[in-house]
Amino acid sequence: MRLMISILGLWLSAQAVAQGPETITLVRFDQVAVTQQQVASATVESLNQARVAAEINARVIDVPVRVGELVRAGQALVRLDASEFELMVRAAQARLDVTEAGLDMARLRAERARRLAPDQFVSDDELLVAETRLSQAQAERAAARVELDRAELMRSRTSITSPYDAVVQARLIGAGALAAPGTPLLELVAIAPLEVSSGIAGPLVEGLTRSAEIEFFDGERHYPLRLLRVSPLVSPGARQREARFEFTGTPPAPGTQGSVIWTDPRTVLPADFVVLRGDELGVLFVESDRASASTADVRWLPLPQADAGRPVRIEMPADRLLVDEGRRRVQPGQVVEVRAGDI
Repeated sequence: MRLMISILGLWLSAQAVAQGPETITLVRFDQVAVTQQQVASATVESLNQARVAAEINARVIDVPVRVGELVRAGQALVRLDASEFELMVRAAQARLDVTEAGLDMARLRAERARRLAPDQFVSDDELLVAETRLSQAQAERAAARVELDRAELMRSRTSITSPYDAVVQARLIGAGALAAPGTPLLELVAIAPLEVSSGIAGPLVEGLTRSAEIEFFDGERHYPLRLLRVSPLVSPGARQREARFEFTGTPPAPGTQGSVIWTDPRTVLPADFVVLRGDELGVLFVESDRASASTADVRWLPLPQADAGRPVRIEMPADRLLVDEGRRRVQPGQVVEVRAGDI
């Protein structure tokens, strides 16, 4: 049986020789190579999201903002009962006044003792007592000043303001409730700065980093982006790396879902030019200097990274001549006739 097949193969080869070389056409690699547009799902995220909490024990008097409302930095969000803290401030102010009066008296006595000491009208011990009392009065006044500052700080915490321009995402407390230190009051999402987060498959990362134009698309509008960084960590399940982008123009709202779109500048050979010979996928070509000749030898470039029926990423000289018409029939090493005028 094998002998019969061998004889048949020799006969077919002889017939091919008798009929003359196969006629093919050629095409330059840069005429058929394409770049691919890539897409990955993405989300617009705010870099500042916070649960605003109480720092003191006090009853909630008013929450003047509503969910979804835009608030500006410094705008009042929650007002707490300040009655107790007003009393603390008044008491601290009174203590400060007392210490200032004592300080004035101690300063006068010390100055008088210094004037009289040279003439021996006061003893050295009396001068020392006056100087010591002055130092004590100064320390008492400083302590009273600190106590007043603390009381005023506690009072200031009865008015809770927004730390930045933000949107109120949730109200977690209402008027009449008793707040304690750490009690969450509101959830805020800052409107800036924003970043876009997207999971990028490992093989696409290089093309993303080399891409000259990247956009975020929310289904209606395109927003230009700039790549900031790509995490070196790979997610175990999706086998993706997180990429972070920033907007170069006016951004959409935080939380917007969409896609990151970019063009991979690395060239791709269309699937039609990937052919199977034996058990190997590859591409058929002839040397560029044979383009003007009437015949040429077909060469073979294996593509181990290729999948049947799918485009394959490949780098080769722009003027490399690929077998176009006839690539399904010719074999590596075969002498073929090149149709004139195709290049």
